Order: sequence, then C-alpha cells, then structure tokens
Amino acid sequence: MDPKVPCITTTYFQFPQRAYQSGHPRITGSPRTARAEDVAMTTDHARKSAARQQARISGQNYLQAAFNMAAGVPAPARGAVQQLVLSSDFSGSFAGVVRDREWLVDVYATQVGRGLPRGLAPFEAPLHSWERYVQGEINRNPFLPPLPPGAAPPLREYQQDQVARLVAAWREKAPGYLWALPTGSGKTPMAVRAVCAAAGRTPQRILVVTRLSVVPAWRAAIDRFATSRHQWVVINPERLWRLLRHPEARLHRMPTDEAANLVAHEGVSRVDWDTVIVDECHMLVNSESRRTRTLQRLLVRSDGGHAFAMWASATPFSEPEESAYLARLIAHAAGVRPPAEEADYRLWLKELGGLRLNNDRRGRWYHRSNRADVTRLRALLYESGVGSAATAADLKLPEQERDVVPIQLSETDRVRYERAWEEFRRSEGLAVFADAAPGAYRVEALRKVQKASLVKAPYVADIVVEQVRQGRQVVVPMWFVESIEEVAVWIARGLRKAGLEERVVAITGRQVELRQRKRVAFQRGEALVVVLNALEGINLHAGEADTDGKGTRATSTPRVCVIADVLTGGKRALQAEGRTQRDGRSAPVIYAYAAGTGEAPWTAATFRSLSNTLALSTNERDSAMFACLADQIMPQEEA
Repeated sequence: MDPKVPCITTTYFQFPQRAYQSGHPRITGSPRTARAEDVAMTTDHARKSAARQQARISGQNYLQAAFNMAAGVPAPARGAVQQLVLSSDFSGSFAGVVRDREWLVDVYATQVGRGLPRGLAPFEAPLHSWERYVQGEINRNPFLPPLPPGAAPPLREYQQDQVARLVAAWREKAPGYLWALPTGSGKTPMAVRAVCAAAGRTPQRILVVTRLSVVPAWRAAIDRFATSRHQWVVINPERLWRLLRHPEARLHRMPTDEAANLVAHEGVSRVDWDTVIVDECHMLVNSESRRTRTLQRLLVRSDGGHAFAMWASATPFSEPEESAYLARLIAHAAGVRPPAEEADYRLWLKELGGLRLNNDRRGRWYHRSNRADVTRLRALLYESGVGSAATAADLKLPEQERDVVPIQLSETDRVRYERAWEEFRRSEGLAVFADAAPGAYRVEALRKVQKASLVKAPYVADIVVEQVRQGRQVVVPMWFVESIEEVAVWIARGLRKAGLEERVVAITGRQVELRQRKRVAFQRGEALVVVLNALEGINLHAGEADTDGKGTRATSTPRVCVIADVLTGGKRALQAEGRTQRDGRSAPVIYAYAAGTGEAPWTAATFRSLSNTLALSTNERDSAMFACLADQIMPQEEA
C-alpha cells in the first residue's frame, strides 16, 4: 500500500482517565506522511465540510475542530467562553486577568477561537508547559500538540540500544529505570524516544523535571524527537510544588514558601502521571530536601500505584546513602518492599544484605574500603533490568583527558594568603562580613579555600592565556562569584599583554537574563574565554548544532576546560567536565589548585568523592585515576 494513502478505520481515542468513543473514521498509517493524529480527518469530502462547518459555528481553529470531531469532543457553542492560562512569567495586573484559586494560575477569559490581547500576547503559555496543560483541564478540552512534519531524526546505535533496554523494563512492569551515562551522551533525545516507543499511540501524561536553564532545550527536543503524541509538561524543580494540592489547606491564601513546604509533606498530586522523567536526578540525593519530597509525592497516583520513573544522570550518587530516591528500583531488583517514607534508609540498605557501609574516622564512606557495597549496588541497579551504566569507551565516545596543575604561590602571594580573613578581604578591597562564628572548622577551612581562589587568579590567567595562544577556546568553571570576576579581569589583562583580543565573558547567577547571550557569544567565537559558575544545563562544546536557535553552528575551535576552583563533592566536577566534552567532541580538562594552601586537602577530598561516584557507576578506569591523584595530593591516612 502506498504509505501516503490512508487506511480508514473506526477506533477509540483514549485519554488517561477519560475515554471518548469516536463515531468518525480516523486515518491510520504513517503519522509523518498522512498526519493522521495531527488533523484526524479522512479524504471524504463530507467529513472535511463538517469540520469546516463546526469551526465556523464554534469559532475554533479548523485543525482543532477536526481533531475534536475525531476524538468525539463536543463542539463549543458559538460565543462560548474559554479560559486562557498565562505563562509563569506574567506578573502584575491586566484588565480581565484573574487568579484561579484551585490551580494557582493567572487566567484570561475570552471567546473560543480568539487569542490573548496584544498586551498579554508575550505571556501565552508555551507548549509542553504546566500552564498549557492546566488550560486544557480548565476548559475540559485536553490538547495534544501536533507532531512536526517530516521524519524524526534517527538516534545513534548506542542510543537505540539504551532505548530498547528501557522499553524492556517498561514492559516488564519495573517501577522505573536509571541511566547512569556520561555527560553529553544524548540522554534527552533517548528519553523522549523511549517514552514514545513504550507508550505507542496511547496518549500518556508525562512530567519532565529538569533545571530551569534546560527547560527550553527539553521542549525543543520533544518537538524534534517525539514519534507519537502525548501530553508533556516540562518544569523546573523549584516550581514542582504547584503540581500538588492539599486536601484541606487553602494554598492560595498562604505565602509561597509555607505552601510549598506544606504540600511537600502532606500534598497530593493534582494529576495521575503515567511517566515522570527526572533529568540530572542527582539533584535528589538529599532525601530530606523539599524538592525530593515533592517529587516523591508526584510519583504516587490516586489509585495507589506509581508513575513509571525515568532517572538520568552521569553522576547519580557518590555514596550508597545518597541512593534513597532510587529505593523503589533497588527494592524491585532485590524482591523486597521499599522502605517507608520515614524509615531509616541506611538501616534498610543493611537489611538487604551484602552491604557493609563502613565509614572512616571522619564518618565518610569510601569505595576502596567497601568493595562489597559497590558490587552489591551495581548488581541491583545495573544487572537486574532497572538501570544501565556505561563509560565513554563503552559507548565509543572520546575518553576524558585530565591533567592536574599544582600552582606554587610566590612569597609575596603566600604572605597575602596567610593574612587573617578580615584583614585579607580589606586588603583586597572586598566587603567584610561577620556572618559566621570564627573558629568553626568548616568555616575556617572554607575561608582558606576562598582566599587561595582569589590569590591564584593571575596564575590561572596565565594557564588560560597559554591555551588561547595555542588556538583553543577556554571554559573556566569556578565556585566563588568574587573569584569569577577577579579571574576574568586577569585573563583580559593577560590576553592584552600577549597581543590577543580581550574577548572574555563571565556568567554568574547575578545576570540570568544575559546568560544565554553570553553563552552564544562564546559558541560563535565572539568570545575566546568564558568564566562561569553554571556547572549544569549549559552547552559549550565545539560544533554544537543550532547554538542560538536560528540554525547557527558553534565554532569548531577545540575547547579546553580549566577547573580553577575546588568543586566540592563527587558530582559537580564531573558535571563541569561535561560542559565541553559532549556529543562526541573531545575537550581536555585541567584541574588547577594552589599547592600548600587550604585548597590541597579539599581537592584531595573532592577527587576521592569523584572516585566514589565513578566506582558506583562502573567506571573503574577513571575511579582509579582520581583515587591515585587524591593520594598524590594528600595520602588517605592524612586526609
């Protein structure tokens, strides 16, 4: 049969919790050529005429009218009123805008078929947003966004394999699936394609939780890689609480923080989600955090079941006790019941058997002293059908090159570093804060690290300038905002002194609205260096496709990543590495620390935590490398 000629069948159109029997024929066949579910109409002239007539009577768009006919949704009467929900960016007041107390959104009432007035047009709720979903619920007219014309891009071979593994877990009724895959391996398109492959043509309600800066990229990926139509909601974790309701409390009368805390502990999901995707799921390692509690409540359905949970991260956890958010996967693999909400997770892990959870004299877990723990968790998560882990080599991607550069401070700079905290800040022209009790171990240690970060700024600039001289664009991830500004100034001076253009940009959380503009400037080559503290959700690799949303490809100039601050924990540094080495592009990493300062023990501790993270995700090669580097900086018995 010619794929362009549709086959007429009578079907049922199934929404979650709501079924509409279709009394009209529906097109089947290739959804990309016939656009069957896009317009839901037949070649029969009478059907087309009926859809046009319905559109004229109701004031609807023709395609929406045709879709509603196929779905059996009654047409609204002429002049009927619809509620248009405004995006979360809206604030202030506008004639006709009211607050919906049930859904906690701003709405504007207008006739069906009409849009927002000019003053509100910029606040139209975008596709795949919570506000667009709520709009369909308020108007009792669920909307499935159409698929774009043309075939969806193919996935790479290793991505297809990962999709097949997840679909198998779905069909085996597993509670979810964990992808512990390298940064830049394409987990976003894989997740979109996996849901579509598993659900088929049955419309699903899918929640995607990701960093705010990545929300637009996820929405674009859905439009590009989806092969079937579903109701998607992409949202950042800070806004998750709005997806919960409270059985008794009137949330609209409560301050935001109070309402968010209340529903995190006692809330009920407003929607029965079929699938919940958590991008960068390591954000949930703190089981007591509000975002983790809120997310766990959103997984629970009204029938007592749970949504299928897709977890994705290159760094899911750095020690066993951080895996609490994956408890249902571990329990499923072990054949036991998940722990109760308030249960002692450490004790539950020990009761599973095979885990020792030994800590050192400072209460820290280290994989070299707990090989049995590593073996047991790997078996549960990656060998039992509920997850998969892979290294760059496993996926035939470039392996990460790393170098560690200890910076030797001059005698003058050593004197600067040894000054007392308040004296040091005054001498550097920085504000002095008495915001912590002096003498506290962690506070004093952190102050030493920040002093070293500022003192070594000209040394870091020398490293960066040399890389630019060699024809590379340089990314400099850091921690302290003041250090970012200081390092950027020294790099500009160094470039000028070397006869190079002073093209340096700094990205911090202080100017969120400029973040994308500066990122694009770097990707286009308008800036040679970017200094930043954004360690996730930002692409800075060479050759990035459509870097500005207008089809522009990023420069092919080789990148190098100079990590110039101690990035604590076993996840931040790996995430920073992934800003430049991704999508098959290689970018070496240089770790620069000030030798003989407070940075040394912190760098060693960070490398040991990195070693833990990699060991728990099956990357023995890099785990051993970081453990060796940590011992070179400071032996384990001295740490």
